[in-house]
Amino acid sequence: MTTAGAETREELEAKLREAQLLLRAILDYLPISVCKYDRVGTFTFQEGKGLERVGVKPGQLLGANVLELYADHPEGSEGIRQGLAGRASHGVLDALDTVWDTWFVPVRDERGEPDGLISINLDATQATQRENELRSKLDLIEKQQKVIRDLSTPIIEVWDKVLTLPMVGVVDSLRISEVMDNLLSAIVNKDARFAILDLTGVDAVDTRTAGYLIEMIKAIRLLGAEGIITGIRSNVAQTMIALGLDLSGVTTVGNLRAGLKLCMRRMAAEHEAASAPVK
Repeated sequence: MTTAGAETREELEAKLREAQLLLRAILDYLPISVCKYDRVGTFTFQEGKGLERVGVKPGQLLGANVLELYADHPEGSEGIRQGLAGRASHGVLDALDTVWDTWFVPVRDERGEPDGLISINLDATQATQRENELRSKLDLIEKQQKVIRDLSTPIIEVWDKVLTLPMVGVVDSLRISEVMDNLLSAIVNKDARFAILDLTGVDAVDTRTAGYLIEMIKAIRLLGAEGIITGIRSNVAQTMIALGLDLSGVTTVGNLRAGLKLCMRRMAAEHEAASAPVK
């Protein structure tokens, strides 16, 4: 007779067979290997399809000591040493042209003391390669996007000490922030006297961008240059007015041609003033 809730020997054996079938299916069909070591690191179990990756047969290392196998590579045995000391860990190890995603699970005796170790090793080589390929593609896309942004907002030295920045399309706050950094650097590097922001090709700006344009003019002035905005479309002008932006200190002209003429006139006037005899 068995008490209520107690399992018969037959039931326990059936569950054990089911667990063994499940473990065998995992070991035979997944790129995984499972090893068990006694308390000093000797292999007592070694199975799994993942062993094929490194040319090792199941059970081939039984009786060998894993710490001796890693004697020349102590960094690879750190997880094993921690596991034998009773500390579980997880790590990624690149060895023998294979990337192993490894879990170290300590085994304990009835008193709770360390009594060996189980390591579960998943061959993550293909997954890592796909991840690296994806990362490379994302890096390439990011570089291509930067090139496109740079091409769409080129900084051109159209005259000695005169830079122009023709902007095209929809200008958002992220793009204008990058443009500001590039333009300010170019002003310093080329010792520019004027920087023309040509908005003829700009279809629309968001609210933050309109404010950035004014801030850019102020930053240009702090560097000792003068910022001029040309070609503002009516809808862009309406956005700036609706925001209540103060444009009184900003020089604006109708188009790039007019902006260039203005720069040349002012430079000529400055040259005449500098060369005039002192009275």
